[in-house]
Amino acid sequence: MKNFSIKLVSVIYVAVFMSSTLLASSDTDIIKEIIQHKIAKDMTAVGASIAIIENGEVEFLNFGLLNQDKKLAISSDTLFEIGSISKTLTSLALAGMVKEGKVKLTDPVQKFLPKDVNMPTRNGKAITLISLANHTSSLPRLPTNMPFGDPLDPYADYTIDMLYRFLNDYELTRDVGEKVEYSNLAVGLLGHVLGLIDNKTYQQVITNRVLKPLLMNDTFVDVPNTHIGKLSDGHDSSLKKTKHWQLPTLAGAGAIKSNIKDMALYLKANLDQQPLNDAINLTQQQTTGFDGTGPKVGLAWFTADYPEGSYLWHNGGTGGFRSFIGFDKSKQRGILILENTTNGLDAIGNAYLGGSLKQLKSNVFDIVMVTEKKLKQLNGRFELMPGFVMTVSNQGQQLFVQVTGQANIAMKAKSEIEFINHAAQAKITFELDDKGQVISLTLDQGGRSQKALKLSPDTEATQINQLLLTQLQLDNLMGEYKLAENFSIEITHKNGQLLIQATGQQQIQFVTKTKSEFFNQLVQAKIVFEFSSDGRAKSLTLFQAGQELKGVRVQRK
Repeated sequence: MKNFSIKLVSVIYVAVFMSSTLLASSDTDIIKEIIQHKIAKDMTAVGASIAIIENGEVEFLNFGLLNQDKKLAISSDTLFEIGSISKTLTSLALAGMVKEGKVKLTDPVQKFLPKDVNMPTRNGKAITLISLANHTSSLPRLPTNMPFGDPLDPYADYTIDMLYRFLNDYELTRDVGEKVEYSNLAVGLLGHVLGLIDNKTYQQVITNRVLKPLLMNDTFVDVPNTHIGKLSDGHDSSLKKTKHWQLPTLAGAGAIKSNIKDMALYLKANLDQQPLNDAINLTQQQTTGFDGTGPKVGLAWFTADYPEGSYLWHNGGTGGFRSFIGFDKSKQRGILILENTTNGLDAIGNAYLGGSLKQLKSNVFDIVMVTEKKLKQLNGRFELMPGFVMTVSNQGQQLFVQVTGQANIAMKAKSEIEFINHAAQAKITFELDDKGQVISLTLDQGGRSQKALKLSPDTEATQINQLLLTQLQLDNLMGEYKLAENFSIEITHKNGQLLIQATGQQQIQFVTKTKSEFFNQLVQAKIVFEFSSDGRAKSLTLFQAGQELKGVRVQRK
């Protein structure tokens, strides 16, 4: 469960390695400054490997650590989980099959599945290979029958039998090809189908059709014992070590591990004439968004437009890693970013390709000092939505914000009215009236903007129209609910308000909808309890971000 919080860790040693051929570019200097700042100052990253290609010349930059305990520095041989960038390799394997005449993009997926598996259809339209690759299949982002046995490794328990049962039971909610909707399930299924077509495992398909031709000898689905020592630890947003992900059934969606040297070969192949040129060109051809109303997608690749042109890109993320790849063929330049933290450095890749690195640097470094007097003028309570108030305060020249039920966090000043917190990836902008008095603020976080009006000192926050439970009813909910081996939710209450605390996270309050259903609109989460015959809760289900996690009560109070 993601919440609005920040945790501090010790400063990390930063190391930089560059190839012998350096690109004489101020861009690389800015990139180095930004990443070193994020590792050593902001402490929002542990380590990263970067490759920049311009006109055939490659520069490698390596920062930080692959293992914080042993203080092992990242090198160009360090392996990372590349997450959803794997989708572009899966699509390249498909394109290779098309070019050799083995399949057609328009072939229905049903053609390649066992006879007892029935792909869902709608209005006579079948899901095709191309609709899996360009996210127009109308399949959901994830299958609805994933067990999520371990939230820290969510795909590990998903089996082929489960996948087949899902396909047999699922009903499409719209026509195939109607719109682009990103789906890990779709491309994971594509990887599985390619294995059936070649009568090989997904790793064998990718190795034979992509990795060997491009000489990518240090790229794997399952990392062999000979390379385990080169595999970086993954880290969550608080820079704590977390599990590596396993994707035994949906490998095509994000199971590949690679290093920056191999991935640079892949990036170069997408820019230059290479052994797989025909197949690569096919993956880059636009297949959606021709009317200008939706995303432009090729076979996995997305197109981003900017004032001087456009570039192709994809990113990726697992439980402990983030990645970005993008290139502009017209300018013969591209960039790769592999990071062993989930906070993400996509902004650097997009800024490099879009020509806005100087602006990004300004956003990162232009922190100003605001006087204590002016900060006091910003203090107050701001109502984000019924039941959620953001309290702004200051201690000297440091501004703090606290959302109802969550921890106080410090904000850095970008100006006298704009404040940021990199770890929480949040920005707050204050609005003043013509007399210079604060009347509202806007919170930008997670791609959403929420405006909050300032409450006067004698104004009570809006009360949510919620059901009030008795002390006994609330007591019957209290306890620990185990959702996975290392992940639990602790339920308590205070002043008639249910309080939820997930493992390693801050306590937040949920609003009562019924005696068994509670929600938190800010984190977009819902919890539903199940009761035993004595009226006490025996389990709960957490609904958030398209996932359903069930937890059994293991402790009662």
